[in-house]
Amino acid sequence: MFQLERRNLIIKYLEEHGRVTVEELSQKFNVTPMTIRRDLQHLEDNNIAVRTFGGAVLKSNLNTEVSYEDKSISHKEEKNRIAEYATSIIKDGQIILLDSGTTNMEIAKRLLDKKDLTIVTPDVLLASYLIQSANFKILCTGGYVQNGIGACIGSRAFDFLRNVNVDIGFMGASSVDIEKGITTPTFEKAEVKKQIIKSSEKVVLVTDSSKFGCVSFAKICSINDFDLIITDNNLNKKIFEKLNSMQINIKLV
Repeated sequence: MFQLERRNLIIKYLEEHGRVTVEELSQKFNVTPMTIRRDLQHLEDNNIAVRTFGGAVLKSNLNTEVSYEDKSISHKEEKNRIAEYATSIIKDGQIILLDSGTTNMEIAKRLLDKKDLTIVTPDVLLASYLIQSANFKILCTGGYVQNGIGACIGSRAFDFLRNVNVDIGFMGASSVDIEKGITTPTFEKAEVKKQIIKSSEKVVLVTDSSKFGCVSFAKICSINDFDLIITDNNLNKKIFEKLNSMQINIKLV
């Protein structure tokens, strides 16, 4: 197979799947991983894809955000396990921050037996769920609410978070890559998440393993900016080994 033909097929594969790994392409086209890395570098140089740790993502997907409804039904069992462990490190009386998203919603569902929590959130769906407990003081950041998502973004949400301090902040992520860090589809959401990190005495990344090796448009932070990462035990072995070599505190559940 000629180089041009293979690269066109890689683009087609990317368009169908959104992301690829060097390993799967190497097997698919029966060429060396180094050849695939050169192909992916060529696609990145031509503004078609963005290379990630172990693969690449289609550039046109970088600013696409999945709706809350679609996120709520994907990787549900993994999110449940992540939420169970996250809840176990929360103590009565603490001030915690729950980022927007379905994994943090699963954490919220497991908090109803906790007492005297103060909960800050930039998510109107989380806030509306938590009001059923009289044990909590709930503060919602306000701001511009994303349709179909429920997340509060913009200057009001950012200013609110800039003026609080919490014991533990639980941050979700749609895209996690060892080299390119934690990214999200929009600058507005990135700014809110950056402030979550700054406002938290301890910051915990809660995200399922499918988000690793993905890249979005706007950078939030580096992967080593977290005190703890909680993800599921389906995480790619090579990624896990790399994180361990970087002395990242990670818990697989």
